[in-house]
Amino acid sequence: MKKSIVTLGMIAMIFAGTLTSCKDREAKVEDAQEDVLEAKQDVAEEQNEANQEYQNYKMEINEKITKNEQKIADLKVKKMTGSADAQERHNKRIARLEEKNSELKAKLDQYTTYSADTWEAFKADVQSTADALEKEFESEN
Repeated sequence: MKKSIVTLGMIAMIFAGTLTSCKDREAKVEDAQEDVLEAKQDVAEEQNEANQEYQNYKMEINEKITKNEQKIADLKVKKMTGSADAQERHNKRIARLEEKNSELKAKLDQYTTYSADTWEAFKADVQSTADALEKEFESEN
């Protein structure tokens, strides 16, 4: 009888230990799942913020591109008086400005990655191109 009570007690302890260890594992799994879900939400929010920042920047640069197109159209309408050589330089300048404006638009449309590192490099590249184009419009005026 003592053996059966001791055996029963040991079985009860093993069973209780098994149940508590299962609960710990289940709790750990649930915690891990919650952590993964939170991490996914954080990534999605950061991605959304980066996408929104890109869209805002794209609108800003598109406005500059549209203004540049208007300036180019104004230059085309402007009649150059003078020699044929001066007119040829004027036409070459217009062609160069159109090409650079198209390059700026292509750079803007090609960007597809929204990581922080590539974003800053992309933004600096586009901004320097836009600034150079702006300076070129201002020169020879």
